[in-house]
Amino acid sequence: MSKLGIGFIGCGGIHNAHAPHLVDNDEAYIACAMDVSEEAAKAHCDKYGTTAWTTSRTELLARDDVDAVVICTPTGFHKEAVLEAATAGKHVFCEKPMAMNVADCEAMDAACKAAGVVLQIGLVRHFCNEWLKLREIVQSGMIGRPVVWRSVSGGSGAPTPWFFDKEIGGGPFIDGAVHSYDFARFIFGEATNVVADIRKLKAETTAWDTGTVIVNFESGDQQLIIWSWGLPGFGYGVKADGAHDVLGPLGSIMFPGGNQLQVNLQDGEHMVEFEADGGEDWFRKQMAHFIDCCKTGKTPIAGAREGIESTRIAEAAISVGDRPVIVEL
Repeated sequence: MSKLGIGFIGCGGIHNAHAPHLVDNDEAYIACAMDVSEEAAKAHCDKYGTTAWTTSRTELLARDDVDAVVICTPTGFHKEAVLEAATAGKHVFCEKPMAMNVADCEAMDAACKAAGVVLQIGLVRHFCNEWLKLREIVQSGMIGRPVVWRSVSGGSGAPTPWFFDKEIGGGPFIDGAVHSYDFARFIFGEATNVVADIRKLKAETTAWDTGTVIVNFESGDQQLIIWSWGLPGFGYGVKADGAHDVLGPLGSIMFPGGNQLQVNLQDGEHMVEFEADGGEDWFRKQMAHFIDCCKTGKTPIAGAREGIESTRIAEAAISVGDRPVIVEL
């Protein structure tokens, strides 16, 4: 098969995580860039050397040299773009979260299956050595089971206001935490329930931005996320303290940085090494996997099932809003 022609639908910030790994890939090239902003589409061409651009998704999808698309629009617009791409017979890489709700995710999955095209979701932790080593350690039983995976973080949040719009971005408990829900499911298996207490600190936005989400799994394992994008401004400007660890009946796992995970057992600390990699590596491997799936018909590592189930957890969390489950004492 000749080089795979890729069309970009959306040329905003996240598309810059993917485009370099198409420019550098011998198996694919960027055939056309599309954005509703003419300025953004032209800027893509200037940066990556793409010769064709358009502001029309219909025009892009009609091109014979576009075999697959990379969808980098705000989440609320994913469904429409995926359905149109599937109808046009194009393979699809869709950024995470897959959609704003499970019903839309399932419609996207059904459309791609009916069209016989690949659907991969941008859940990039599946390509990160640190996260894969964490899974290996937990599943080995080194710290016992079940475990509690704790994550605490806070700041100003994503760089542009649409992330904080409850209809198209949804805030951190879907846009950011979907990575954590997905990877917890990859480690632990299926989730059984979600307990959430979330609220809104930013007066000028509409999405829940701060709170706590607890996800319980059939395995007995638990994920605890305490997160905020509610501090002043946008773009990670104001910071807060954080914490990240995994607790088990035999010990704990900590994240000291570098190419090691620290496993603390009764007999002391054990440093478990992995091959160091960074974001550039994760996104490069992710895009290479997508191209391979398009060419061979393989099922993506992070496909529709992973997108649907991580969205199921996210949808449950944000549907609670400021109405937590309360047990009176």
